[in-house]
Amino acid sequence: MSDDARRPVLARRARLRWDAARSRHVVVVPEGVLALTEEGAEITALLDGQRSLRAVIDAVAGAHPEAPRELVEADVREFVQRLVERGYVTLEAP
Repeated sequence: MSDDARRPVLARRARLRWDAARSRHVVVVPEGVLALTEEGAEITALLDGQRSLRAVIDAVAGAHPEAPRELVEADVREFVQRLVERGYVTLEAP
């Protein structure tokens, strides 16, 4: 099965929150906090388990028509992969 068809979703233990003290979005887990860039927060907000990885890439690319699609796709894939490796995100079967 292609990763493009999988649906990325925040792990059960992870929550996307606005951190007023840091003035940025963060992913909160029991063992700590991951501060996100504006772009990272935009991508993370789309990881709802309903959209496939391809749909997430399409949404980000659509929101940023000024950016080359290949760059957006590479950035989204790398970001999601990092979150998966850290255990913040899981890839669910379609």
